[in-house]
Amino acid sequence: MKPIQSNLQNQLLQQDFSENQEIEKLQLKHWQKMGQDFAQLESGIAILSDLKNNKSYIYSGKLADELQIFQNKDIQEIESIWEDELFEKINPDDVLQKHVLELQFFQMIKTIPFEKRSDFCVMSRLRILNSAQSLIHKMFYFSNPKHKNVELALCLYHFDFFQNQSYLGMISDTSNGTIIYQTEAENSTFLSVREKEILKMIQEGKKSKEIAENLFISINTVNRHRQNILEKMRVSNTTEACTLAMKMGWI
Repeated sequence: MKPIQSNLQNQLLQQDFSENQEIEKLQLKHWQKMGQDFAQLESGIAILSDLKNNKSYIYSGKLADELQIFQNKDIQEIESIWEDELFEKINPDDVLQKHVLELQFFQMIKTIPFEKRSDFCVMSRLRILNSAQSLIHKMFYFSNPKHKNVELALCLYHFDFFQNQSYLGMISDTSNGTIIYQTEAENSTFLSVREKEILKMIQEGKKSKEIAENLFISINTVNRHRQNILEKMRVSNTTEACTLAMKMGWI
């Protein structure tokens, strides 16, 4: 599993979940119905992930037939929060950026009052492999009224009829149309200029002492920047950071 996806999975699954089973069942039933209705109305795919139990419910419309996925039955349960069968049909760089955005969204949604959380979503344009077509993906995180953590994630997929050929992702408030974050703008400033400069030197094989001398800063400052980079990108070492930064076009 890639570092970003692994990090996101750990944060989603290792929350302090509620023990109120009655509320959980009601909430699950409500969003299952929403997912099923979406798949029928939009001919799309809806995936409701139960984060507490690490499983997902899949509702497939005609989109699944076009992509030749989820063909065993109309409604499926899988023992995972990831729709890997669908991800295999998508440009892997787009899947990576989708996960980066979802990780940012997960951190943000916990700061939103419960009654407003369902107004916010992640939206991404995902390019289909070996095709001129793309998908639009929307994802919502949900909590129960008495608990601050995220217990359900609802992903909705349908064809993108505008046929744009680039990845695009954003976090938006659907209640008023406000774009909270947009990846093309956010990614350019996700790392500071100095952090990008240091990461580029690390990629070139330079050690902290050499970087400090080249930038006329102390080794302690370099090491602090290195730590900030790892924390921002949520990776375990600078090799992973360099690989991810190159994929994202940050260096």
